[in-house]
Amino acid sequence: MGLIKLISTFIIIFTCTGCSIQGYYFPISELTNGKVYKYECKLDPTKTEYWKITSDIQKNTLITEAYESDFRQYEFFKERVTDKGTEVVEFISYLRTNIGTVPPAYGIPIDVDVFKWKTKEPYKYSVEIEYNENIKMMFSKERAYVEKCKISILGKEYDAIKLKGNYKSVVCNSTEKYEYTQFSYYIKGIGLAKMEKEYSDGKKITLELTEVLTIEQWNKRQ
Repeated sequence: MGLIKLISTFIIIFTCTGCSIQGYYFPISELTNGKVYKYECKLDPTKTEYWKITSDIQKNTLITEAYESDFRQYEFFKERVTDKGTEVVEFISYLRTNIGTVPPAYGIPIDVDVFKWKTKEPYKYSVEIEYNENIKMMFSKERAYVEKCKISILGKEYDAIKLKGNYKSVVCNSTEKYEYTQFSYYIKGIGLAKMEKEYSDGKKITLELTEVLTIEQWNKRQ
C-alpha cells in the first residue's frame, strides 16, 4: 500500500510539472492597443516601475517598454510567441549615468527562452550588451517553476503560479557583477502581478501590480 501511494504521488508531481502554464502569461489577445502595468513599491516609491505592453497578433510579438518611477524609459524588450513559449528577439538598454543618459545599447541574444508553457525544466535567456567600446555586459535570467499558490492583488484573491528567477549582470573583462533572486507571480487574465526581489546583501523589495492603465491614461500621467 505504501509503494502504491508513493507511485501515485510521483505521478501527480510529474504531471503537474509537465503541465502548461500558458494561460498565466500576459493576455496577448487583449494587449493589441497596449496597456500600462504599474508595479508599485509601497516601501520605496522610487523603485516603482511602469511596463507599457503591446502585442501584435499578426507578427506574434509582444513588446514591453519599461519605465522607472520618474517615467524615464530604461528598457525595450520584444518577444516572439511560439507554440512552446516566448523568445527574446530584441533587447535595448537605456543606461543613465552621473553625467546623463548614454545612447541606447542593443543586446545580442545568446539564449532566448523568456517564458515556457511547459514547467518541467529550468530555462533562461541571456543577451550581450555593448554600451560603448569600453563597457560590455552580459545579462542573463534563469528561471524555474516553483508552485501554484494564491495571492491578493487589486483587492481580490487570485490563483497564481510562482516562478523563481536568478538574475545576473556581469561586466565583461572585469570582476564586476550584480546578482539577485526574484520570485515572480503570474495570474490568469493579467500576467505578471507581483515581484519579490532578494539581494545578496539581504535587502528585499516587493513590487505589486496596483493599476492597469489605458494608453490614453498613461499619456496624461507623464
